[in-house]
Amino acid sequence: MLCVAQHRWTVCVLVVVILIITPRGGSFAATADPTRHIILFVDGISLATQEQLVTSLGGQILHELTLINALAARFPLFNLISILQSLLSNPNVLGVYDDSIAIIDQETSLTNELNTPQGTWFEWGQDNGHIHVPPIYNNGIRGSGVTVAVLDSGIDFTHPNLAANILGGFNAIAVLAGGSYYDDNGHGTHIAGIIAAIPSQGQGLIGTASLAALVAVKVLDATGSGYLSDFINGLQWVHDRGVPDYGVRVLNMSLSFAQGSVPLQKVIHRLSQQGAIMVASAGNCGQAGGGVDEDGGADGWGPAMACDLSHPAQNAVLYPAAYSDVMAVAATDILNNVTYYSRYGPQVAVTAPGGAQSSVRLLSTVPGGGYAWGSGTSQAAAHASGVVALALQCRRSLSFNQVVAQLQATAHFNYSYSSDQQGAGLIDAVQLIHALQPCIN
Repeated sequence: MLCVAQHRWTVCVLVVVILIITPRGGSFAATADPTRHIILFVDGISLATQEQLVTSLGGQILHELTLINALAARFPLFNLISILQSLLSNPNVLGVYDDSIAIIDQETSLTNELNTPQGTWFEWGQDNGHIHVPPIYNNGIRGSGVTVAVLDSGIDFTHPNLAANILGGFNAIAVLAGGSYYDDNGHGTHIAGIIAAIPSQGQGLIGTASLAALVAVKVLDATGSGYLSDFINGLQWVHDRGVPDYGVRVLNMSLSFAQGSVPLQKVIHRLSQQGAIMVASAGNCGQAGGGVDEDGGADGWGPAMACDLSHPAQNAVLYPAAYSDVMAVAATDILNNVTYYSRYGPQVAVTAPGGAQSSVRLLSTVPGGGYAWGSGTSQAAAHASGVVALALQCRRSLSFNQVVAQLQATAHFNYSYSSDQQGAGLIDAVQLIHALQPCIN
């Protein structure tokens, strides 16, 4: 439940406890902290004034979200309602919002592969039966000169198939901000490999855009949890540092929140104004409260679930993918069918390989130098981000709307599914680059 509090609105406080089932049958409770809030201020209110107000009410400032004129803070629980009422009655405050959380038990999602393929190889989602990366790779279109920010659990920057492509990164989590962006969960490294793995000494996975540069933005912790304010802080870093210092053009967001919010919408809009091309997973059915969109719908709250087509409202695309400034990507399986777990709606732009537990998942990099199998709309978004990087190598000046239009115009529509389920269909790297010829680097 998201409580949006504005002037004269009712203040509500909800403690959310979600039971996470671990692979060995244990469990632990992950609690959304009811004392954490995002305070949005009226334009023109100085940072000093904002901080004075929050601290005078006993607030501990977690993030200065200057890009959207907001602060994230934690307040004392014992008088939280009166504190929120004081904030809402202040003429300098536009609104107060829950610092919502996305959670997943990552260990149920990735299955280690001990028998790693020898030599160099593409995973099946990239091959000529799916999105057709090899011909583009052989023609020298490999994402060179394009930087992709991966907003996730971090990246193993020591992995032999990723290290050469990683420019740097940022830890956006409040208690660790500015610390290591190393992946202590596994999901971010899996996604990074699909986007831009590069073989080392003649061994390893070839990513969709194997010469694209990667920037790791750690917004999820070791459990796969991430607060909304951490995510916004990561997006703010991309805006302020990632774009000017690292040349970020593409943002991969293989995660989701169950509901949208004014603060999230505002920061997404600011990135859009800057020219960012944002790609996000549509989400997995059965997802109780937002999280990492992985493992064929298994999101830490239970087993994978098929979308109930008789109740489309229950299967709606999650956030940030649901925003018009973001390209929402649904998932297909090894037979190019839309997966049973992939959320759907008019926001879906295209599909890309996500794999499925019921058939074949996708093999990609994980921390420690190894590989593991995973599946979900997370992996679908990663394929799409890689293909966007290929397009930008060909035409640097492409805008978000132009990229989406070209991907859709060259996609393969599967007439067994509706447009809400697949958008324009399965992306095709060969057809996309052909449509963009001649390439202007």
